[in-house]
Amino acid sequence: MRVVCCSNSSLAVTATLPSFPCLGPRFLPRIAIPISIPSSAIRFLPLRSTASPRQITTMASKNAQDQQDSRLESISSAIRVIPDFPKPGIMFQDITTLLLDTKAFKDTIDLFVERYRDKNISVVAGIEARGFIFGPPIALAIGAKFVPMRKPNKLPGEVISEEYSLEYGTDKMEMHVGAVQPGDRALIIDDLIATGGTLGAAIKLLERVGVHVVECACVIELPELKGRDRLGDKPLFVLVKGMA
Repeated sequence: MRVVCCSNSSLAVTATLPSFPCLGPRFLPRIAIPISIPSSAIRFLPLRSTASPRQITTMASKNAQDQQDSRLESISSAIRVIPDFPKPGIMFQDITTLLLDTKAFKDTIDLFVERYRDKNISVVAGIEARGFIFGPPIALAIGAKFVPMRKPNKLPGEVISEEYSLEYGTDKMEMHVGAVQPGDRALIIDDLIATGGTLGAAIKLLERVGVHVVECACVIELPELKGRDRLGDKPLFVLVKGMA
């Protein structure tokens, strides 16, 4: 017969004792054998686990990233590039093909909504003209008002304007007086950032009337044109990067 003996201060040991066949297995004697073992001789083996909390977190993050990468890939592939439009040397990023792909269009809106839903945005300011496409569904989804920011002589009411420079000459960005209030938290959205002139003007226009610009967001960025440099300290969030 083999008996395992334990105590709070010692390891388990096994001893061989005489058998008592007449008592049967239910009536085996229980005998405690005190022993003394130096603590230096005791080893504690770790418990086995299928995955540590860190591994689980890492795997969950990886799955979320894989899902996001998949959506970004479909968005990028849905955008058509047309060379030499509107003039030779320009690689035009055409988002009309993205709008024809219902899944890619929905993924685009969803990615923006997921980012801004909990940022307490009260105003989504869309830049003419393609900012008018992406801005309203985002504003509705996050519970913000939508404000159009337009080229000169397009808005019928009293406007406030901000002039900005182009490669040749200048242009203006306009917004209705009273469309926003001091203390509003704004997201500025457009389809693309190239040199950053219109986004920079939109930031200045909103800040002049006391609005806090939380972030600028675009579907596409042309990094080689260094548009971020014209945004000052305002962060920019983009989904895909194109070539100028």
